[in-house]
Amino acid sequence: MNKQEQLSIIDNSTTYEVDKTQNKDHVATPRWVVENIYDLIDIKSFKMIWFPFNNYDSHFKLKADELNLQYKATHIFDNLGNDFFTTLPPKDCDLLISNPPFSQQNEIIKRSFELVELGLIKSFCLLLPLSTLETPKRAEIYEKYIDKLNILIFKKRIKFLGKATSFNTACCWVCYNIDSLKQKIIWI
Repeated sequence: MNKQEQLSIIDNSTTYEVDKTQNKDHVATPRWVVENIYDLIDIKSFKMIWFPFNNYDSHFKLKADELNLQYKATHIFDNLGNDFFTTLPPKDCDLLISNPPFSQQNEIIKRSFELVELGLIKSFCLLLPLSTLETPKRAEIYEKYIDKLNILIFKKRIKFLGKATSFNTACCWVCYNIDSLKQKIIWI
């Protein structure tokens, strides 16, 4: 690695650390939430997983490493500046899973279904605010894919990590085409 590449990584890392403290969309998922969904969806049954919003300190990645899962993690703050809206998933990706930025939920949901339609991913699990189930626009999207859609609703609010002030919110997993989920709506 040359000097310029090293400086780029350091600069990117610093920017990421600053973003963690200032960006309202930058919230870390607690480990118990990750472990819970990994169990519910039988994470080991997936051959190639994509974490499109996860950097080095993500519990999605840390737990995946412990389980020796095959994955690719991309993030706007990685060395390549991977943006979810322009980055393609890894080859033969059968699961996209993440806690995406809540402020971009409409665009993320739309893109996730587009990636399925293009055959670039087989399934996905998105951790989103419970309010994601509201609005006619989102309802129309969900109704179009209702045959393989599952909603997992948390019985309690999640206290996300990395915020100086409390950040508790009602959340759900919006899941598509997950074989291990047999019910359309599940409370967890």
